[in-house]
Amino acid sequence: MNRMNSMTSDNLPVSKAPTPVQNWQKSLLDRSLRNPLINRPSRHAVELRVPPALIDELEDLVNDKEYIALAAGRYRPAGLSDDGLQQEQIRAESLLQERTVEVELAPKERVQRLQALATSARTAVEETGANNLYLAIGTLHWDSDGSRLHSPLILIPVNLERIGDDFRLILDETGASTPNYSFLDRFARDTGIELTELRSPKLDEHGIDLQATLDGVRDRLRRAGWDDVVTPTVHLGLFRFSPYRMWNDLEDHWPTISANPLVAHLMAGGHHNFVDPAGPAHTDLDIDEATQDLPLAADSAQARIVADAVAGRSLVVEGPPGTGKSQTVSNLIFRALATGRTIMFVAEKKSALDVVARRLREETGIGDLLLNLHDNGMKPTEVRRALRRALALRRGEPGDGAGSEVGAGEVAERSNPAVLRSELVGIRAELDTYRRGLYEPAPAGPSYSGLREILAQLGGSEDSADSAAAQAALEERARATGLDAFDAAAHNRLIDRYRSTLQELRAALTPELLDVVLAHRDQVLQGAAARAEALRSELNRRRSAMSVRELIRTYGDLITALTPCLLVSPDSVARFFPADRRYVDIVVFDEASQIRVADAVGAMGRGRSAVVVGDPKQMPPTPAAGETRGEQAAEADSILTRCLDSGLLQRRLTWHYRSRVESLIAFSTRHYYDGKLLTFPSPLTMAAGSDDGPGGHGISLRRVRGRYFRPEDRARHPSASPNTNPHEAQRVVEEVLRHVEASPERLPSLGVITFNDRQRDLIENRLRKAASPRVIEALDARDGLFVRNLENVQGEERDTILFSVTFAANAHGDLPLNFGVLNHAGGERRLNVAITRARRQIIVFTSFDPQDLHAERTAHRGVKDLRAYLHQAAEGRAPRALPASQSPLNWHRREIAEALDAAGLVVHTGVGHSTFEIDLVLARADQPDLPTVAVMLDGPQWNKREGVVDRDLLPVEVLHTMGWQRVERVWMPEWVADPKAVVARLVTAAGGYWVPPTPSTTVLESGQAARAEDAASLTDDDSKADARGATDVGGEAPVPASGPRAPGEEYTAWTPAGVRPLEILDRASTDPEARKVLVEVATAICQVEAPISKHRLYVKISRAFGLSRTVKSREESIRAALGEAFAYFDEDGFVWACRDDALAAPAYRRNALDHVGSIQEIHPRELVGLMAQACAKNPEWASQEDLFRWALKRLSAKNRSLGARGVAEALTKALKDVEGVRAYPPAPLSRSYLMPRVRGLKVRTGDLPYEHAVQGPLGHRWVTERSRRRLRPAGSHLHRRRDPCHLSAFLGSPRHAPYQDFSPVWRRRCGRARSHSVGGMARGSPARMLSLAMPKDHEQVAVEVSS
Repeated sequence: MNRMNSMTSDNLPVSKAPTPVQNWQKSLLDRSLRNPLINRPSRHAVELRVPPALIDELEDLVNDKEYIALAAGRYRPAGLSDDGLQQEQIRAESLLQERTVEVELAPKERVQRLQALATSARTAVEETGANNLYLAIGTLHWDSDGSRLHSPLILIPVNLERIGDDFRLILDETGASTPNYSFLDRFARDTGIELTELRSPKLDEHGIDLQATLDGVRDRLRRAGWDDVVTPTVHLGLFRFSPYRMWNDLEDHWPTISANPLVAHLMAGGHHNFVDPAGPAHTDLDIDEATQDLPLAADSAQARIVADAVAGRSLVVEGPPGTGKSQTVSNLIFRALATGRTIMFVAEKKSALDVVARRLREETGIGDLLLNLHDNGMKPTEVRRALRRALALRRGEPGDGAGSEVGAGEVAERSNPAVLRSELVGIRAELDTYRRGLYEPAPAGPSYSGLREILAQLGGSEDSADSAAAQAALEERARATGLDAFDAAAHNRLIDRYRSTLQELRAALTPELLDVVLAHRDQVLQGAAARAEALRSELNRRRSAMSVRELIRTYGDLITALTPCLLVSPDSVARFFPADRRYVDIVVFDEASQIRVADAVGAMGRGRSAVVVGDPKQMPPTPAAGETRGEQAAEADSILTRCLDSGLLQRRLTWHYRSRVESLIAFSTRHYYDGKLLTFPSPLTMAAGSDDGPGGHGISLRRVRGRYFRPEDRARHPSASPNTNPHEAQRVVEEVLRHVEASPERLPSLGVITFNDRQRDLIENRLRKAASPRVIEALDARDGLFVRNLENVQGEERDTILFSVTFAANAHGDLPLNFGVLNHAGGERRLNVAITRARRQIIVFTSFDPQDLHAERTAHRGVKDLRAYLHQAAEGRAPRALPASQSPLNWHRREIAEALDAAGLVVHTGVGHSTFEIDLVLARADQPDLPTVAVMLDGPQWNKREGVVDRDLLPVEVLHTMGWQRVERVWMPEWVADPKAVVARLVTAAGGYWVPPTPSTTVLESGQAARAEDAASLTDDDSKADARGATDVGGEAPVPASGPRAPGEEYTAWTPAGVRPLEILDRASTDPEARKVLVEVATAICQVEAPISKHRLYVKISRAFGLSRTVKSREESIRAALGEAFAYFDEDGFVWACRDDALAAPAYRRNALDHVGSIQEIHPRELVGLMAQACAKNPEWASQEDLFRWALKRLSAKNRSLGARGVAEALTKALKDVEGVRAYPPAPLSRSYLMPRVRGLKVRTGDLPYEHAVQGPLGHRWVTERSRRRLRPAGSHLHRRRDPCHLSAFLGSPRHAPYQDFSPVWRRRCGRARSHSVGGMARGSPARMLSLAMPKDHEQVAVEVSS
């Protein structure tokens, strides 16, 4: 071969496109040697043994849509022997007679390699809409950058089908033979040789004239001094050719594309907020009016998005998992068509388009108005058939999927949509009058609901002046608003009438839309009569010579009039739609977090406005052309993130509809969405634990004894596939078969997600080999069985998800921290996608225990979040979206709950993980674990919802779909008018029997009575002594300490053995002997009741000396005489017998509220301990009210009200303190890191993050200083993130940055094993329990420390 021409890329014409466009082009076209279009490595493609003289014949057969079978090794046609046969003759006859070609593979390898190609090709089509499987014909061998390259020359798109162990090729009819333009560009830039004969090849009746083209290339290269560099080869492989089409769009038509306002804004850098030509969003949108014109149920956020889009505004929509993105897009498309607009729906994933198309076809009946051009599934014949159906549509006739619902006969009988809209307006006015009557403030006072809340908190006692005044004001407000005449039954009928009228209007929307679309279609066709007739003629031809692209280039305006909704992928836009014009009004992108900017702008330029829908917390785009991927690679920039940063109008979907069990979404809601997703509780939410059987619910963890085979294990285990866990895969396969067998009547809705593609392939292959016809059927069924990895599962959902973690410990027993894509940038986004695919159940298969995953040693959030999620799965508890203390405390609801509780029902208030709560959940007393009724009130949360649908329709309908058989409404005026009737109705609904209470059986205690008891004199202690028996300690002998109290021990009240002379108390300030007696009494009281408030101590002392009242001056004299040396006084105003007792975390004392004057006389840390137990003992969905009720039952033997003075406030503060400590949920350590010492506590920090929490005995924050080797209270000046010498510790709301925010240098310095002595903490004290609690993905240990 002669030396190549030295011409460089500098000699070639320079692109005139602006710099941003050139940058987009660079990200699209990969000219690196990693691209198999530039250099086809032997491992990347399978060689086909085709005689060189018959390569042209092979191309003709493929383009004639002939099937070509692929045989392994040496193939012999039937009837031929080895004798006298030449290989070339055999192969020629095989190809020409039996359409069979040999592949350069052994039989076993053939099945594996070809199946891998088929699977990857199918996945690429489903994920991107682009078919990457090509026959690569001809190879050019050349040198570049010191490497020998083998570049394919001509590409033919094909599909690979499998029948048993046989494989066959067939032409992909949506594509055509094409030169390898990526190679041509790189070759020209490197050598200066423009291969014109390949760029513009000669054609024949079958496509490219291969022989003439290859001969032309050889001749061109020979003239340039290159000899014998082109060889006639055929390879089958994956070649990502689709980006070239988008690159070429930008190269040839960037001015047209950049005429779109949003594209122009992105080209300018997007540094300033986007100014929409359509103007700002309406602030006075009637959300009910916007909702009523949508064919599918929609919440107010969805309806607002549709209204903005149809008004021509560009906007970006954040849609977390299961929030109804597909439903929103379906409504948007429908409404756009109904208002005479055209729309292009763009999604890389085929499943995203399929869901929307299916809903529009089956639920709205407009399937004939859609043209699906996403991928090669729509062959040219199918495209023509779809256009013929659209052309044949007539007004009054049903569309595709509409069935009888849009038949001409029924259309005539239907109500006029205008009449129905008018009726809805009237009903809304009545419903809004009721809402305003409840919540509009009076001219000089609170609203009706505000007064009702005051009255409920006061307890409704008529003896109270405050209650009487509130009752009078409520009655006056009721008369002013008309609520005194409220009729609950009539109100319910009004809501039912609104629901039925809305459904009737929705049924009438499709005929109305068809009238609009068909009228516009007829007008366009009449205005282009000659072209319309030519189009009809073209569509009716049996075999048309026009490709889909040619059809759209010639008749694009007519096609969008016939099918005003186009369903496409970014690739198919470039493939089918010439970029020299605009085609539609609105372009909608779905799953936009996965679409790069360069992939999106071409489609965006085909329309006037854009709606970008996606979730920045889900999958990022795959790396751009030429980019590396791995731990250090940054996330690729998506069109979603660019639009979020560019100041577009932003909307967010917040109602989550997918999960039938809230625990399935709770982790993501808490960790990724700031607790802002509104989730709907189901009866399963309240079930005890999860069920991991077929048809079960919740999250379960299956620990298996699997082994992960790494590439380095191949020598010792040649039969095991690298990067797989065969035992775990087998357990997953067995679980799939178990689910299939448990569902004989229908195929199970089941998905398998793995951490890598090797494990995915292993599981799918074993499923196919299981020889179960129903498994094979399920793999191909809609909503059946899928097997995916983390990278391609977005957009899928199933009832049950089986999650194979895949990785395991190595041969040394250590679990490496390499978890594949979780270690990449955005790894936590991939995890978020995987764990939010299930509707009912997730089963996690793992070959290691959660505590074996030392996530504290890595900075990758994906691995840390995996550790936290595995702990949740193992424990069976799901986090609340928001702390329970943020759950509203509603006194009106509390009053109803207490009345139902008194009626014998089991009542839970505020049930749910998120800010959407079921106000009351009822169960029978004999079946407390079987909730039967969900009760919704018209409280503050109801009032905050926007629109009638959000307030009165959608929650009830969704709760029914969640499994609630009975959903009851209780209206506030209804309860005020007749609470007994409401109780009777709800008891009956719950399956109970209502017995009206009599005065003697009424057990509800009024707030007034509770307050009276709170204010009672402490002399009551004496009268209660006999009733309490052993719980009161008489006499003055101190009770010896027996170590720390156990939580929940009975409160022990001190009572004097007798009354001492008052003169001793009077002389105590001056007489040492009298003071000694006073100190003895005070010490005796403290040893029995400590911690005791100072006020209660002084009052107790007064009673010991015969005083029935204790005035302030007497308290002062006692305080002065006693001093503080006899006991320990803390900063909270409480007295302890000694300092060591104060160092121990105090346990709460049962029934303490029955002894003290008020809850303020119970130590705050006792209440914190009580609320910590309340959180631990109650389900995570328990509301603040239920936690308080649980706590009150332990603070008092009486049925006390939360309305009692100070009770709710004190418990709320304690709950917030507990939630502050639990802000980073701890997890158990694998081994002890705390060791006892003689004079203190030794803390070993090796392998620990240096930031963690010690729940110290005083509840203070502490730091360990290396210099002083002792624990000391932490001042704010010690909390320096840059100082590695401090072991930060805290009790309360953590103020520290997450561990991963610290530099690797500091992590290394703090990771070395060091010992820190805790001086003075344990000295002289009994056994203590200290808890080491670290941030959410770190570890915890409780260690007993003794002196």
